[in-house]
Amino acid sequence: MAGQEEKPIIYTMENKPIVTCAGDQALFTSLYTSLAQQLPREPMEWRRTYGRAPKMILLEANFVQFKEELLPKEGNKALLTFPFLHIYWTDCCDTEMYKSSVKEDMMRWQNSLRTHGSSDWVIIVVETNDTKKKNKTNILPRSSIVDKIRSDFCNKQSDRCVVLSDPLKDSSRSQESWNSLLLKLRTLLLMSFTKNLGRFEDEMRTLREKRTQPGWSFCEYFMVQEELAFVFEMLQQFEDALVQYDELDALFTQYVLNFGAGGT
Repeated sequence: MAGQEEKPIIYTMENKPIVTCAGDQALFTSLYTSLAQQLPREPMEWRRTYGRAPKMILLEANFVQFKEELLPKEGNKALLTFPFLHIYWTDCCDTEMYKSSVKEDMMRWQNSLRTHGSSDWVIIVVETNDTKKKNKTNILPRSSIVDKIRSDFCNKQSDRCVVLSDPLKDSSRSQESWNSLLLKLRTLLLMSFTKNLGRFEDEMRTLREKRTQPGWSFCEYFMVQEELAFVFEMLQQFEDALVQYDELDALFTQYVLNFGAGGT
């Protein structure tokens, strides 16, 4: 929330897709361990472009506190530092609190995403018995708060507001809610990943096609395609990662042969 000290909750040196978390940081912290452990337990089918065969992958995530400087700037090609999904956490069930603070904070968050062209986001409303007991005045039915959020922020994307019911409670309803949320996060994360990876590969191919032009640098291109290899390694797709180095080796060998034959 606004006014709190801005510092990352979780930062690791592991190569995992980055997911930012805004809103109630204490709420997210209480759920972090379960979320991080359960997210990669179920594989997702990854369908890529250009007729490639689908693969089953396990999606992990590096959850960090949202900061606007984390959002990618124009021309940023470093996918390993690219936030693929943005989550806003709240357990607000008080209409006055929503109007006075939560709504304004959500607006700042969504405006930042819109300014940087980031369209991959989800709002998670956590419902617990504790919040119901604490807020007996001005309390609205949970569906009313969710409806307000969907009306104010989701427009035609009502599925971008998800309710998580009693996440720390040991019950079938809680587990069903968890499973639904995990599937939603995996789906959104994979959609964003596929979209941004496809854009990255298109830009890489465009750069490769310019290799006969004056001033083209193999070293600069190497860094770009190696980034792609790192991304495949992050997804434990090691054969695809090795293919990138094979292609770089073939390209470099061709340059050496051309130079030996008198080329520039």
